Amino acid sequence: MKTKFSLIASLFFLLSTAVVATIYLAWLLYPLEVKWLGLEQVVYMKSADIGYNFTILLRYLTLPWEQVLAMPNFPSSADGLHHFKQVKWLFHLAQAIVLISLPGFLSFYKQVMKKGYGKLYRPIFVVAALVPVVIGMVGFMIGFDQFFTLFHQILFVGDSTWLFNPNTDPVIYILPAEFFLHCFLLFFVLYEGFCLSMILACKSKRKAR
Repeated sequence: MKTKFSLIASLFFLLSTAVVATIYLAWLLYPLEVKWLGLEQVVYMKSADIGYNFTILLRYLTLPWEQVLAMPNFPSSADGLHHFKQVKWLFHLAQAIVLISLPGFLSFYKQVMKKGYGKLYRPIFVVAALVPVVIGMVGFMIGFDQFFTLFHQILFVGDSTWLFNPNTDPVIYILPAEFFLHCFLLFFVLYEGFCLSMILACKSKRKAR
């Protein structure tokens, strides 16, 4: 039973770590996105100013003690603030899951992987790695715009505040669909990398024994 719980914790740890790593890497790489997507020409602002507003937004979304969102160059409507508050709680949830599931992951690695029993659980990590591939194929077939809409409809059931109006929430101009596509791709690479590492670790331990 203990192994089962540590296995479940490990799966949650891989998923949540990929989510959190995506958030912080997207934050770190955002200046490249500004240049790549030509956002300076979209909002007629300097890259540094765009990045400053984005940093204020990400600090609000990721830091529990940041309770007020006030970007100097991008006013927010009540609906926009409501949506960002929901996203903030989701980010905090992902961060909390990383911390809560870490002991279980370490226990699984110590009690199962290091002792050479990983081969018994390797198929589970293979399935875990395949799930995003299947979801990605569905997204490719229906198109990213439709997938992005479906993603929000599932994540925010009955709430349409994520549909930003540029006139009342101009911050959407520096958060184009291409940026979110890159975030999804980054998450995919990270998560698949984590799962592949576990699969290879299972295989290597099996050979070592």
